[in-house]
Amino acid sequence: MLGFLGFLGDAFSQLEILKLFKFFWLFAFWPIAAMLFGAIRNALGYEKDSPGPRDWLSMDDSLTTYLAFFVGLLLSFFNPLALCQDMMQLLGSIVAIVRNRGSLPDPESYEQSGSYRLPVEGTWTVINGSPIKKYSHSWFPATQRYAHDFVITDEDGRTHPEGTDTNTANYYCYDQPVVAPADGTVVSVGDSDPELSRGGGFSHPFKRSIIGNHVAIRHAEGEYSNLVHLVPGSIEVEPGDHVKQGEQIGRCGHTGNSSEPHLHFQLQDHPTFEIAAGLPVKFENVDIEIPGTDVVETTDWSTPEDEDSGRYIHVGQRVTHNPDDRSHRNEVETKPSETSLDTSSNRAVAVGVFAKGISIGGILTVFAGAVVSSLSTVAVVLTGSAALAVAYWCGRRLLSDDPPSSSGLVIAVAVGLTALSWARPENSIRFRDLVRSLSEVECS
Repeated sequence: MLGFLGFLGDAFSQLEILKLFKFFWLFAFWPIAAMLFGAIRNALGYEKDSPGPRDWLSMDDSLTTYLAFFVGLLLSFFNPLALCQDMMQLLGSIVAIVRNRGSLPDPESYEQSGSYRLPVEGTWTVINGSPIKKYSHSWFPATQRYAHDFVITDEDGRTHPEGTDTNTANYYCYDQPVVAPADGTVVSVGDSDPELSRGGGFSHPFKRSIIGNHVAIRHAEGEYSNLVHLVPGSIEVEPGDHVKQGEQIGRCGHTGNSSEPHLHFQLQDHPTFEIAAGLPVKFENVDIEIPGTDVVETTDWSTPEDEDSGRYIHVGQRVTHNPDDRSHRNEVETKPSETSLDTSSNRAVAVGVFAKGISIGGILTVFAGAVVSSLSTVAVVLTGSAALAVAYWCGRRLLSDDPPSSSGLVIAVAVGLTALSWARPENSIRFRDLVRSLSEVECS
């Protein structure tokens, strides 16, 4: 965060020395470096200091897999859509903290309103995620703090049969049904992301969203589930649809930032993924098997578990939805609209879409400005691109049987491209020169 001080050096010539603080932005690469160092340690045969909850798994964690994953991350820096979403997650965490008055939800203080089941059928393995900070999916950004990643493994902990390659069709969880965790109203759907035909650390280089194809559902006031990385064309619901608990909404896939087919699930306090705060979630009617290390015991986690309101799940566990188990019922009733979204949800989604459009416009403006020096040329190119996008949307809306649902995003991108293309420093200098010239004329 000290990197922000570098902007003071840009703004005030007396503080130019502060520009050196921009080097602190390099610490943003530390998570990537840490993962790479871990892969090298594993490849060289270094032993861990203590057993981990995932040690029983036989997932492909070779150096080749890690390198493929890192190449995908680097490519995302040249993908304006993915880069925009990554940046919005970081800034959105600040928004989430402010919205929660400086204190993000945690298991000790948060009281869950809805009653949730696992979003899958059968037995699945939690490969990421826990309400315990040390084993959380991603403690930062805030939106993914209490997320979980699910896959299907065999008894040996493999995600695809031994001897098979990393074609997506070989993974046990690929194309398996994903269901609504509770009754609710669908608030947003993304079903236009491409999918790579192989896993093994690779993700699609031309992804349009880091979460890929997804469904977000409103279950109660301030409680939204997000089901992520779904198979293209598999989503069976639309915004405004009312869904019942256990109803199929799509199929597990490999879209977005995904190293191999899996389901990313999270509960959040806002319909927009990037600015939401993650919520700790208890699941009802869940059977838990712990093949490896029990993280609750090794960390002396002190948060009490009231089994009458559900159970927390943790990385390394095998979990199964058991509909015959009625001991973990939470009878809190939620009443989402059966016909349309409520006004606050509509407004929140609209704000999120507009902000995303403006951000994408800004990133594209910077990229174009780095290549083309003429401000007028940049403005013409970007405005023309935006006009083509709007024309494309209008054409599909009028002529297609499957009209696009992201109209607000397209229009917002057009507005963002047009406005931000004229907001570059060269333009502000010209504006100041114009004002100075006019004042001189007036004085003379």
